[in-house]
Amino acid sequence: MTDTLVVLLVSFLGLMLLGLPVAWAMMASVLVWVVYGDKWRFLPVAAERIYQGMDVFVLMAIPLFILAGELINAGRITDRLIHFANVLFGWMRGGLAQVNIGASILFSGITGVALGDIAALGRVFIPAMVKQGYTAAYAAAVTASSSIIGPMVPPSLVAVIYGSMTGVSIGALMAATLIPGALIGLAQMGLVSVQARRHNYPRVEMERTPLVFARAGAAAALPLMIPVIILAGLMGGFMTPTEAGGVAAAYAMLVAMVIYRSLSLRDLGGVFSRSAIFSGQLLIIVGCGAAFSWVMGMENVPRMVAAQMAGWELGYIQTLLVFNLILLVLGMFIDPTTVIILFGPLLSAAAVHAGIDPLHFGVVAILNLNIGLLTPPLGVCLFAAERIAGCGLIPLMRATLPFLAVNLLALAVVVVFPGFSLWLPQLMGF
Repeated sequence: MTDTLVVLLVSFLGLMLLGLPVAWAMMASVLVWVVYGDKWRFLPVAAERIYQGMDVFVLMAIPLFILAGELINAGRITDRLIHFANVLFGWMRGGLAQVNIGASILFSGITGVALGDIAALGRVFIPAMVKQGYTAAYAAAVTASSSIIGPMVPPSLVAVIYGSMTGVSIGALMAATLIPGALIGLAQMGLVSVQARRHNYPRVEMERTPLVFARAGAAAALPLMIPVIILAGLMGGFMTPTEAGGVAAAYAMLVAMVIYRSLSLRDLGGVFSRSAIFSGQLLIIVGCGAAFSWVMGMENVPRMVAAQMAGWELGYIQTLLVFNLILLVLGMFIDPTTVIILFGPLLSAAAVHAGIDPLHFGVVAILNLNIGLLTPPLGVCLFAAERIAGCGLIPLMRATLPFLAVNLLALAVVVVFPGFSLWLPQLMGF
């Protein structure tokens, strides 16, 4: 390892620990590398790499998917999804906790962002669960844990970024994450059932006749068509990811403004503003990450890692275990977008070299990084849920541990049985 590489990595980690936003930490460490190594001739190239990193057609899907989610949120359509989830899952013991998870499964097909799930559903479910006798920490733990289902169900912004960075088909990746996402939801529901019997959590009492079910399903049908439209367009070859994002945003606007009339022209300014800010935050990370990855390429990091992996002579299972450990640790300290930008192409290439299907590895990587959203010191989903519940971080972490355990168990199942990831894409012809 060269001294310039050491300076690059130490400056990046040091600036991150000092609290500098990740995009600026990456760019500042590149500048430190330029100054320390007297590589001034590369300074214009670094700026060019930032632009080239963002100037990727498929990344246009990101602001469009974000806009679709913002339109649904601003259109106050969440209540329809929650009522449908209540009809579907509220009859079970621990009904409101089950409805919380079920609503996350339904809502994840709208936003594809874990924090979007918490922001929209946490303010509804956490106070309601506390009123029914659940502790604030447990209510926050259920909300935070179920939110990681969001990036596993189309539309998934993480899948778009991973596919654009590694060359894996985004449509195939969205199809591949669907069943593992459902598996995570079922595992969490199973855990809640066990806990509900132990603590005698109540069911949600309401009328559940066929007519009630039909009405609830009809009310939720239009917003739930968004993931169907996206998947059908991508898998049928009718749309690129960018076109699917545009269609999803147009459809969401039609539903919110014309059909439900819950969104006015006056509200659009705030919707577009929030979408633009969030999109800019993601894309500047992508651009700065591209410059940082270029510097690591200049330092021959991919070749060094490949040589190290070859020296270990790991088999298929051992390679998967090592990569799982690496991704879990990275996810604890760095947000998923940054991990994918910095390490996605490197780890994906090494996985393919070890005989691992690139699509299967993409699902495993995304699932690992989602679990990292529940683990300190990053744990953004924990912090977001705690801010709503006001329960204290230590009680919340304690309540989240069983959910972490079942999430890791579901991860192990997905790792050991690639069919959970590959069956649906193969069925769809990918």
